[in-house]
Amino acid sequence: MVDYVPSPDEVAAAQTPNGGWSRKQLAEWGIPWPPPTGWRRYLEAKWRGEDVGPLPREEPDQDTLF
Repeated sequence: MVDYVPSPDEVAAAQTPNGGWSRKQLAEWGIPWPPPTGWRRYLEAKWRGEDVGPLPREEPDQDTLF
């Protein structure tokens, strides 16, 4: 369980020059790899103190495996 929740400014500042975030950085914030859709909104809601459930994991569509 990750207790630290970064501010939206911290999330923006951690963005790489290529426009993404490192796997290591996301792991420090408790975000799985690959990051699911909506992960930044999720972190921002947690930072504001909103009661949010767990971040859903995106499982690959079975059709894409074949």
